[in-house]
Amino acid sequence: MEQVFSRAVNLLIPEQQRLLTLLSEGCDNAPNSCRLALTHCEELFYPGEWVSFTRSGIAVGNDKWIETSGCLPWRIPRWTPDAVSLAAIRWLCWEELIRQQLRSDDSLFLYQGDNPFYQEITRQLLNRRQTLLAALHTGENISTAVSHLIGLGIGLTPSSDDYLVGLSTILFIPGHPLGKYREDFLVALQRAGNNTTLLSKITLEEAFHQRYRESVGRLLNHIITEQQPVSTQYITDIKNIGSSSGCDMLYGMADACALSHRSGGNYVDQDSC
Repeated sequence: MEQVFSRAVNLLIPEQQRLLTLLSEGCDNAPNSCRLALTHCEELFYPGEWVSFTRSGIAVGNDKWIETSGCLPWRIPRWTPDAVSLAAIRWLCWEELIRQQLRSDDSLFLYQGDNPFYQEITRQLLNRRQTLLAALHTGENISTAVSHLIGLGIGLTPSSDDYLVGLSTILFIPGHPLGKYREDFLVALQRAGNNTTLLSKITLEEAFHQRYRESVGRLLNHIITEQQPVSTQYITDIKNIGSSSGCDMLYGMADACALSHRSGGNYVDQDSC
């Protein structure tokens, strides 16, 4: 048992250096996760408890058994929009809508307080973000720019990593013009993955391969299929992920929308935020 939180626990699989997350029933589905019929986890599981996996379930400690043989698998939705459909998406409208839902205290990318430590992290985040956006615009030094972002921030999944998760969920939609840079992101993760936490490294790898949380999939579906009316609830669902992780992801998604507009043949100022 690696970490225990109110609504989730992380189980370490040492041989694979992977994590399996057990989620409470109120959480949305996610890769490498299993939702349980539990409301809270912190009074049931404890860090350091041994874990044993079998074909039919998971034994935790000396007194807990999780039956998994009857679990229903969750499949991440897949879309294969063509180039015309992607270009027709109102990317700038989505960028604006997402940014409107973010406040200055939601993310270190938007921090405006007087804490000098946070101020410096924000400065570094924005500088390195700017370098990455410029690299994606020119197609040069992308791997280096991504590497310099990985691991920057605070928390179990640093702000920069959550930003990259949000950015990649849109840029790597099948058929997206900037999807050709996926390998640069993967090379960067291989190079700099040890600069961040194991959980964040795994989350980045999953996201770069278009594997993400159910709430992210709902918003992507809303964007790709141009459903009407536009629902901000899907954005709110992502905002509620972690203490600031969801907001950092949304900040990356907003940047990805701006990049998507540009890559479709229209120019958008990368400083428009």
